[in-house]
Amino acid sequence: MDFTTLYEASHLLKKDVTPLVEDVDADTANFTTLTIRNLKYVINERRGPWWKGACFRKVRRKTVLNNVTMSIESGQLTAVAGSSGSGKTSLLDVLSFRTEGKVSGDLVFKRRVCTKAMMKLASSYVMQADRLLPNLTVRETLRYTAYLKLPNHYSKSQVEGKVQRVINEMGLHHVAESRIGGAVIRGISGGEKRRVTIAIQLLQDPEILLLDEPTSGLDSFTARYLVSNLADLAHRGRIVILTIHQPRSDIFKLFDQVAILSRGDLVYAGPADQLVPYFTGIGYPCPIYSNPMDRYIDVASVDRRDAKREEETSNRVYGLVESYANSDIHREIQQKCSDSMASVVKSRRKPQPSKGPGWPRIMNTIISRMFVNLYRDRSNFISRFLTLPFYVVFVVIFLGKLEHNQESVQDRTGLLYQSVSAPPYIAIVNAVALFPPIREVYYRECRDGLYSAASFILAYAIHCMPFVMVASTIFGSTIYWICGMYPSVDRFAMYLANVFILSYSGELIIIATMGLFLNPQLANNMISLFFTAAILLSTGFLRSVESMPRILQWLGYSMIYKYSSEIFVANEYHNLTLTCDRNSTTPCLFPNGDAYIKMLFPHALDNIARNFYIMTAFTGGFLILAYLTFKIRGIPNLQ
Repeated sequence: MDFTTLYEASHLLKKDVTPLVEDVDADTANFTTLTIRNLKYVINERRGPWWKGACFRKVRRKTVLNNVTMSIESGQLTAVAGSSGSGKTSLLDVLSFRTEGKVSGDLVFKRRVCTKAMMKLASSYVMQADRLLPNLTVRETLRYTAYLKLPNHYSKSQVEGKVQRVINEMGLHHVAESRIGGAVIRGISGGEKRRVTIAIQLLQDPEILLLDEPTSGLDSFTARYLVSNLADLAHRGRIVILTIHQPRSDIFKLFDQVAILSRGDLVYAGPADQLVPYFTGIGYPCPIYSNPMDRYIDVASVDRRDAKREEETSNRVYGLVESYANSDIHREIQQKCSDSMASVVKSRRKPQPSKGPGWPRIMNTIISRMFVNLYRDRSNFISRFLTLPFYVVFVVIFLGKLEHNQESVQDRTGLLYQSVSAPPYIAIVNAVALFPPIREVYYRECRDGLYSAASFILAYAIHCMPFVMVASTIFGSTIYWICGMYPSVDRFAMYLANVFILSYSGELIIIATMGLFLNPQLANNMISLFFTAAILLSTGFLRSVESMPRILQWLGYSMIYKYSSEIFVANEYHNLTLTCDRNSTTPCLFPNGDAYIKMLFPHALDNIARNFYIMTAFTGGFLILAYLTFKIRGIPNLQ
């Protein structure tokens, strides 16, 4: 979507636009008006159930916005209202260049045709949901974000000064040292969280502030206090545009400009104090003691309870759209837009984005923030270290000390099976509990352009590595020596390395899955089923690989557990002495451990180094897979 091309095309066709002025005084111009003219937004909507796929679902072209024309000046608080599906959020998406369909029309700010790069510098977008890490304080949340937004040359004192300024600006000084809080740990209120979200966007001093339903979910007092804050921000020289759903009458009095949308069309856009006189003049007076916004949003809504009501209300909306298009208010706005378009500067220079922080500071900030957030949550912090070692208690109680007789072969095989399966499963449990809040913050910050999916995935992989390493070491040390596995330091180190790779790769796989599925429980179920099937097919502990159908044998080569199980077997059974008791009913199948390897895992002993290389490659592949799922899936629509 490029408004520059659209403007230049429309310029040749429209006589009311004078020739473009050369870029002689562009930098000194002080035109702080956002001009929106004849804006149209069309998307392709796929109809039918999702399981039919892209090839079999009908595609319908849907007009989300139709000929929207507005002139918004700095110093004004503008509210865009309307019923659900009227196009409020879509208008903000168009202004912030976050669209997925086809956009046409003119968009101009400060005498320049808007582009994506320009609006990224000039505007900030506050989405409806508050995506914040629950265990950080308000000041820490803003400080970490400042280090991700501000250039490298900003000193620590300058960053702290910027953070303190937005804290004061949003009235957060009394909760600056309080935790954000979440579902379990109580923190600041919902209104304060919303103000923190707005403060995050104010760190870059945007000239245009876009807010999607900022009062959603707030009580009446908190909603009014928040809108009053936004009005103060606007009156200091910013353009503040918010979408809102049926505000209270005292909130309505805070608006300078009001726009009401219905099915993508404007039924009114102009000064808030002219709303009631305008609608009264076209036959829709506002009853005394009624809220004007409630009254006129209802008038502009389509009632779909039955076909007759839908037809009646649709005809009424058509009439409202036509009346507004022919009104003096609309003609006045069109004239303002024409005047603004006539003074557009043809800039030959692309806007140069301010140089942000370097990659090392971005990585350090993300990793530090993840650690602090986890450390504050003591129960999850401790479980990170002890969940996997705690599983040893059940294994030791069940198996006890391993013997060296024929009966111990089954016990050892069971222990090795648990060594293969437990680490990745415990990694799933940890990641499903801890990763979703971090992912939600990533979605917001990546959409704001602070860092990429590659930086995020790599930062998380570095962050979780020490925890996995410590947990694997405790697990491996206790189970290895208490159960009496092969007494060798070299083999013990090999056992620890194998457990670590399995646990780490398990965490990366579940991260990749949660990049694909938004629901953590669904991701958990999907990857658990995959793990179960993979362990059954590839380890050889429950059924000999040689006895399986050829296609399943080949499928096992694509599983990391095939190579880890061979390492475990070779590590434990090579040179292991196994006694045969003639008085026992158990047959003497394996005079020693090497006989077991030769019968069931004939290539395990020769391929230990190769298997480690393959497992390491699998781990790197899982890291790349996690990046690809986040990259291909993109930023979902979380409004």
